[in-house]
Parts: sequence; C-alpha cells; structure tokens
Amino acid sequence: RENFKDLFGISDLFATSSLYKWITNAYGRKIAEIDKVVDMFKNHISGVLNALTQRLSNAMAERLNGKIQELKTVGRGYRTFANFRSAILFFNGGLDLYPH
Repeated sequence: RENFKDLFGISDLFATSSLYKWITNAYGRKIAEIDKVVDMFKNHISGVLNALTQRLSNAMAERLNGKIQELKTVGRGYRTFANFRSAILFFNGGLDLYPH
C-alpha cells in the first residue's frame, strides 16, 4: 500500500513503467489479497493510468448525486417531477438570490 502511494507523485512520463514495476513487486510478496487487487488493476490498466496521470475523478458528480438523494429523502416525495426538478435547481443551481 505504501509503495502504491508513491505512484501518485510521479510524472506522466514514468507512470506506466512505475505501475508495472509496482505490479511486479506486489506479485513478489505472495499475498493472496494483494494479488487480487493487482489482478483487478491489470484488468483496468488504462483506467488506473488515467487516474494516475490525469488526477481527475467523478467526485463532484457523486457529491451532487448525494445532495439530490438527500433532497428526495427530506422532501418525502414530490407530487410531480417538475416540483422535484425545481427543488434540485433551487438548492443546487448556484443561483444568486440577492438583488444587486
């Protein structure tokens, strides 16, 4: 785990070779749980490399989805979808409600 953390500080140029070096090192430990994780990373190698080099995630979308789910729970049901949509836009639309 500690060796994997080092991959996040590496430049784009060395990301692929460093990841494969980590995979080889992790397989050398002969730990079944680690081997499962390494196999999963190998199956999704392009996505892992994208995450390491681009440093992008879907965190903002997940946060907005959580807020919408909270609105649905707190509202305890809306009569129409239009009302639900209005509530979403009202609370999460980023509108400036104060006059200038």
